[in-house]
Formats: sequence, C-alpha cells, structure tokens
Amino acid sequence: MKSICYVTYQSFPSLKANTIQTMANLKYMVKNGYHVELIFPLREKFSSDNLNELKTFYNFTEDIKITGIKHSYPFGKIKILEKIFFLFSHMAWSRKIVNEIQKVNTHSTSFMTRSEWIAYYLSKYELNVIYECHQSSKIKSFLIPLILKSKKSNIIFLNELLYKSFNIKNKYNKQINVLHNGVDTEFFQKGIKTEKNSLVFVGNLLRFNKDRNVQFLIELFKNNPALGQYKLKIIGGPEDERLKLDKQIFESNLQNKIKTFGHLNRKDTILEIQKSQIGLLINKSDNSHSTHFTSPLKYFEYLYGGLKIVAVDFPAHRNLPFSEKILFFSENNQKEFIDCLKDSQNTNSFAKNKLNTVSLDYRAKKIIEIIET
Repeated sequence: MKSICYVTYQSFPSLKANTIQTMANLKYMVKNGYHVELIFPLREKFSSDNLNELKTFYNFTEDIKITGIKHSYPFGKIKILEKIFFLFSHMAWSRKIVNEIQKVNTHSTSFMTRSEWIAYYLSKYELNVIYECHQSSKIKSFLIPLILKSKKSNIIFLNELLYKSFNIKNKYNKQINVLHNGVDTEFFQKGIKTEKNSLVFVGNLLRFNKDRNVQFLIELFKNNPALGQYKLKIIGGPEDERLKLDKQIFESNLQNKIKTFGHLNRKDTILEIQKSQIGLLINKSDNSHSTHFTSPLKYFEYLYGGLKIVAVDFPAHRNLPFSEKILFFSENNQKEFIDCLKDSQNTNSFAKNKLNTVSLDYRAKKIIEIIET
C-alpha cells in the first residue's frame, strides 16, 4: 500500500482550525487508498497520541497510525519570551525528528507538512515532501527557496495571493501548486429544515490572540431594530471570549436575537450551518493573513450547505472559489451589511452538483496527483 507520513509541529487534539483541517485531509488520504502516519510532538498538557481519543474528538473512523513524540522543551514558560521559545523549539524539534526519520526511511514514503522547518530539513535529505504553506512570514520567505532547491520538494499554497507574495522564481513553477481548503461532505445530512432569516458565524473568536471583530455583529443588531426578523448564531470559543460576548448581548438586551454556542464538534457545527440561511465571514484588517491569505474552512462549509454568504470585502475573500456569489460589505459598514442581507433574498445558492471541486475528497485526489507525478 502506498504511504504518506504527515510530520507536523501542531498539537493534537485541539479546537484550532488548522488541526481540524489536517485531520480531515488525512482522513481522505486514507479513503483514497493510502496508509497514513501522523507524527507530532506531545508538547502540551492535553496532547494525546491515543487514536481512539482523536477519532472521537475529530469525528472520524479511519485508521491512521499516530506517533506522538515527547517534547520537553520549555515551550511558553515565560510569557514575554513565548514567541522566541516557540521558534527555537519548533526549529530544534523539526531537526531532531527529521534526523531520526531519515535513518529509517527507504525513500518509498512521501511526506507532508505545514511546517516550514520540517519541510526544509526533509528537503535537505532529498526526501519526497509536500509543504502546505498557509501563511506568509519572513522565515518562510527565507526557507522556501531553500526547500525548492530539491527537485523532490513540492509546495501547496492556499491561494494565489499567498503564492505571489513570495516572488518565487519561474524555474520552480513545476514544483508549485495552488489548492484552496475544502469541505468534509460526510457531515452533511439530508432533509434538514432551514430556520428563516437565520445568520451564522463559525470560527475562533480570536485571530492570533486578537479580537476578530465579532463585536461588530452585536453593535449591528443593537443599532438597527429593523433587523428584528433576523437571528444570529455564533459558534466558537475560547470560552472566556464567549462569556464576554454573552455579557455584551445581555447588556444590549439581545438575548432573543443572538445566541452563542461555544465550541461544537464537527457534526453539530455542520448541523447548525445547515439550519441557517446566511453564513458570515467576519474579520479585521489588522493582519495580512486575514485580508489576503486566508482560505477559511467555514466558507466551504457554508457553500456546500447551500447558504448565502456575506463577507467583509477583503482580497482573500474575493480570491475564493465561486466568490462571484458572495455578497461583500466594507469593514465595519453597518449600512452595507444590511444591504447585503436584503440582496441575499434575490441571490441563488450553488447547486451541490457544481461544488465537487470544493470537497476534501477532490483535494486529496489533487494531492495524490502531486505525489504520484
């Protein structure tokens, strides 16, 4: 059986979208006939390499070989030095684990990672590696040309804007791929009744430990009584941020209009999405990842669930597949947002039979094409 080894510095289990995306992608690699191993550091108190725990947490049944490596580096012990600790911990662990891998690897296994350091060290040993690049950074800009020096290295960028931001030389074009995120279609159920005039936002309430501007939605409902026919669901944490929102909702007397759910598992999240009519993409323009480089999982879930989509007008959102159906509003512009809600009444959703290219099964097949060519 063909095999792929996903080596990452992520921590599992976690409610972060990046781990949900990783596990979902690996699930579909198994479904497409690959033996999959996941290697990661046990660097948090909650980290676990118990397969049954991970199956329950991420709602999957496929068998994946799980290898957790103890990692005692002083990660995050001193708050002010946390970023520096993380950088050196990430780099040191990556070098150590790749040195161990290359001792036993027969070059018959392909590797995937979303860690630039792991990709770099794997490429130095001329191993077959696919690096999934999800963000821009100075370190990535330095390492990507070094990774591409190996002809056995390939890079997947989440969108065209992210790829172009690195100004990669044309001679590496054959090693470059642009592949958006996708949706795990197995969680969607038939016959779910839609709640009229229902809005939903799904996602972490913080982005890089900063407010994600969900408060804009509370202010919107507070300042516009004409939105009385609409109801809003907010799904995501962390819990302390959710409690802050609940306090604002209560103080604004909006308990009958806005409901927070905290974190839900994937099955329940998709169910709430399917019950909704309009999906929201909300963020702040205080970082380039949000404005230019994101490819949010929730967008593909909204799309596949048949929702109308209202999004803050960022280049990343206009770069998404089928973005011609998105209704855009300027950041923090309440009038434009309300106009989008009105316009949504005359907007048709995409038929599911036109959305096969946004499934994670399709994405896995494209990754397999890269591996096998």
